[in-house]
Amino acid sequence: MKTILTALLIVLIAFSVQAQHSHPEHLETLVEEYLNMKTSLTSDDLESAQTHLQAFSSEVKNSSEMNHHEEHSEQHDMHHRSMTEAVHQAENADDIETFRLAFREISEQLITALENQGYEGDLFKQYCPMFEGGTEWISDKEEIENPFYGSQMHNCGETVEKIGD
Repeated sequence: MKTILTALLIVLIAFSVQAQHSHPEHLETLVEEYLNMKTSLTSDDLESAQTHLQAFSSEVKNSSEMNHHEEHSEQHDMHHRSMTEAVHQAENADDIETFRLAFREISEQLITALENQGYEGDLFKQYCPMFEGGTEWISDKEEIENPFYGSQMHNCGETVEKIGD
């Protein structure tokens, strides 16, 4: 009986470690540049958002944390492909509206990563019901500063969840 319980405990521990793996340095870089992009968009500053996208894009495309995961490669490949496509769309955006559409997908993928990996620090998941039928993003402030409408509807949305510590 003890052997069965011990084996079951080992399986559960292994599963929980695999289910919520972590890449803290990589995720920290992504979050930092994402928050900089978000702040730029709340101020309707496309040029600044594009500058921060370059650093975000470099991390997505070049980090070994984004490009090598044998233990869960199929799930990771799908997530990485979606993030890379969203970054590519943002890189090719000629105007702030197109950039914001790509930022929506970047936000969705980053939220998935944060939920899967956890995060050390305080972040807030926020929601705007007006943009594209409802859109979530991440902020480091509980106060709403909407990156999808900028100065047009700066405070549109609500904080729906605290992520992290």
